[in-house]
Amino acid sequence: AVLPTFKHFEGWQKSIPKIQGEIMALLLWWVNVIVPGFGTCGSSCLGEPNVIMDQVIVGILQIITSGCLVGWFWSIWWGSLLYKKHFG
Repeated sequence: AVLPTFKHFEGWQKSIPKIQGEIMALLLWWVNVIVPGFGTCGSSCLGEPNVIMDQVIVGILQIITSGCLVGWFWSIWWGSLLYKKHFG
């Protein structure tokens, strides 16, 4: 079995929507920090119709795995990607 690497997430990272407005991007990041996965699911409403499901799946997986802290760290990391994508 091959362990997933960051390269395996590149396809889903490309589906991260570019959030309009720095305050909204920062707010979604903080929501991800406080309630893992909810900021990711929320960002799906701001993306293109063809990538909404990717963000919802990632958000649900973050929620499910947050109990063992994996989802929580993943959610924080994903929130930072949301914020960074706002600038570039």
